[in-house]
Amino acid sequence: MRRGLLPVVAGLCAIAGASSAQPNPAPQHVTITVHEGTSMAVSVSPDGKMLAMDLQGSIYVLPAGGGEARRVTDIFNDARQPQWSPDGKNIIFFGYRAGGYDLWEVGVDGSNQHQLTEGTFDDREPVFSHDGTRIAFSSDRGDPLGSDNNIWVLDTRNGQLTELTNNPAEDTMPAWSPDDKEIVFISSRDNYKSAWAVNVATKAERKVASVNAGKIDAASYGPNGQLIYESSNGNDSQLNQDGKALTRNEVVFPFRPSWVSGNEFFYTADGHIKRRTLGGAVKVVPFSATLEVTQAPGYARKKRDFNDQTPRPVLGIERPILSPDGKRIAFIAIGDLWVVPVTGGKPENLTHDASYDLDPTWSPDGRFLAWSSDRGGGLLEIWIRDMQTGQMRQLTHIPTQPTSLQF
Repeated sequence: MRRGLLPVVAGLCAIAGASSAQPNPAPQHVTITVHEGTSMAVSVSPDGKMLAMDLQGSIYVLPAGGGEARRVTDIFNDARQPQWSPDGKNIIFFGYRAGGYDLWEVGVDGSNQHQLTEGTFDDREPVFSHDGTRIAFSSDRGDPLGSDNNIWVLDTRNGQLTELTNNPAEDTMPAWSPDDKEIVFISSRDNYKSAWAVNVATKAERKVASVNAGKIDAASYGPNGQLIYESSNGNDSQLNQDGKALTRNEVVFPFRPSWVSGNEFFYTADGHIKRRTLGGAVKVVPFSATLEVTQAPGYARKKRDFNDQTPRPVLGIERPILSPDGKRIAFIAIGDLWVVPVTGGKPENLTHDASYDLDPTWSPDGRFLAWSSDRGGGLLEIWIRDMQTGQMRQLTHIPTQPTSLQF
């Protein structure tokens, strides 16, 4: 990924040196105050007095009754899905700061931000056990050659990592049962239509909720063992309990509800933080948050005419790869697989359909061209084309979406 970086940097330095007589104006820092958000999660402190939320890649805290939100992480974390520690002193989240998504922890006052996991893996969606000794999260760290997520547990006392699920499907969004004996999670093993639970001691799994239509997400156990989860079908999304809708006429965000008592919880919907009583009223929690924006001076907005149908050259060619005999180049453009002679000429579109194609690679003898595509419907799979006959066929039928192919 970084092999071409140094020449580019050198070129930029040369350009900067040549134009040093006309320096660019300093960027301007602008603040914006917002009262709503999109795709944000919320978590209530153990004493019920404070909330933590993620907003535009940062973690904020605010009073549970609403008010001014205070940012406790910097603007470069891409910090998501905060969860309070049981003692109320710290907040865990996942963020992209050290080359990948890892688990992080920060003090409620923004101090002592530190990394909890590391490596080339993708660690997400952390949540503390009620006794504070463990953190459940989803990760693809199980198989270096695979890409599926499973449920893991980090022991906060000794740093030990334990894999609880080991299924080729995607297992995500864990949440602890009230007694910390089980972890509920969402899985793609039945096309995201069910919530599952895994026993922490035995690793035995069971299905705990399902939907007939659409998809299920973000399940969370209440203090009394009641299971609340989000479901979506098309553009509709709602919270459910025991198969019955708790919310109506709301766009509920797919994040775990956060319980403040045996029958009350916080969640996010319609751009707001909301507090709901089971079988009762719902209240919007008002907030204001100040965002920092760096505005480049003299930036000229480009006018784009999206209605003009005049043919234009394609911009953006992906993964060009030379055939073994050096005569042809395969590449991806506008979502299709193409081949063009090295000597020039008109490129040939080999797929020319609505499917998503990527990562072509030649067989050593140049007869076959393999690539990843969702042309079979659903997930990405490996397809292969006989370059002599033009026949295409699907090679794999696996749930892990293989990419970056190489013969």
